[in-house]
Parts: sequence; C-alpha cells; structure tokens
Amino acid sequence: MTCAERIDVAPDGTLDMISTHDQVLGGPSGQIYLGCDFSADPAYRLEIQAAGRKAALRLREHGVLGRFGIDFISVRRGRRWEHHAIEVNLRKGGTTHPNLMLQFMTDGAYQPATGTFAAPTGQLCCYHASDNVQADAYRGLTPDDLVDLAVLEGLHFDRARQEGVVFHLIGALSEFGKLGMVCVGPTLERARELFRATVAVLDRETGNTRELASP
Repeated sequence: MTCAERIDVAPDGTLDMISTHDQVLGGPSGQIYLGCDFSADPAYRLEIQAAGRKAALRLREHGVLGRFGIDFISVRRGRRWEHHAIEVNLRKGGTTHPNLMLQFMTDGAYQPATGTFAAPTGQLCCYHASDNVQADAYRGLTPDDLVDLAVLEGLHFDRARQEGVVFHLIGALSEFGKLGMVCVGPTLERARELFRATVAVLDRETGNTRELASP
C-alpha cells in the first residue's frame, strides 16, 4: 500500500498535520498516480501520521517551511504494518487540491487525534478523488453538460448533506475527454459509491462501453 502524509510548517515553526491518504496507482507500470482515498486506512493512519511528524521535525531543523508531503510504502507483517518512507515532496502534490476542496466545501477541519475530518456539524467526511477520469467518448461534453448531469442525477455536492461530487480539470473535458472528481461522503465506501455512480452516468450518456483506467 502506498500512503501519503501531508504536513505544513508555519513561519513560527508550528507543525500542522493536514491529512493522510492511501494513493491509488495504475497505468502500464502500476506506478502512475491516479487518485487517492482520504483518510488512510484506520489500521495504520495514525502510525503514518506519527512517522510523518518525526520527519517533519527534522526537516524543520533544516529550514523547511510550508506544505510538503512524505510518501510511504506500507507492508503488512502478520497483524502489524511496517512503514518505509520513500520520498519527500517539498511542494503541494496530487493530494493537496482535493483536501483543500474538502475544506472549502465543508468548512470543516482535520482531527489529528483520530486522523479523520469533521464538518462543523460533527459529521465525518471522507473522499475518493481522481484527476484521471478519461474516455474518448466523453469528448464533446461541455462543462455545462457535466454539471447538468450531476444535478439531474442528484450527484452534485450538497452542503446540507455534506456529501456529493465536485468536478475539476473540466477545461480538458470537451477536447480530451478527461476530468477530475472529488467525491465526498460520510464514509469512504459512500465516497467510492458516488464515484462509481458518476462514472456510470457519464458512460450511459456518452455510450462509453470500455473499462476506464481510473480508480
């Protein structure tokens, strides 16, 4: 399992643990980033957070400021997990924008004690995000078509329910048949269900019949 921990170091040195994710990889090599699940598996997300904090403290000593991410390979050994840090990305990465979108949509906050995210109402929020939803059949769809379909099917993000789908990268939809989605739900399974339902609607409306290479 490939996991990512995102951290922010403020100018005063304060560490802000932002999120943990399970990355979804694919492509010909099986190593291309396709999307992510938030938050990471409860079996190890606090372990990843603790390991990320240790690394962040050392990086802070070297003058690192701002947001950065640490990637881990997590391997199950019997009943426990081993975590191996493989990369530090001193920048905003692929898991940054879906996390920011969640914050802007819900006005909620990350809960470091549990590794979860809660809206002001207390409802937990999870998401399945991808920036690689693509099919040739989607070419010709406009952003307006996309939003109309989501509203008609009841898939769009609803602030009252704190769940639904938000699109991004839609400027590439008409020409390249590609878009991104952040699917928010009270559980990760609900978020994945929203993702599958949205892809099914797009396939139905465009006559797409081939399997998508997306999470």
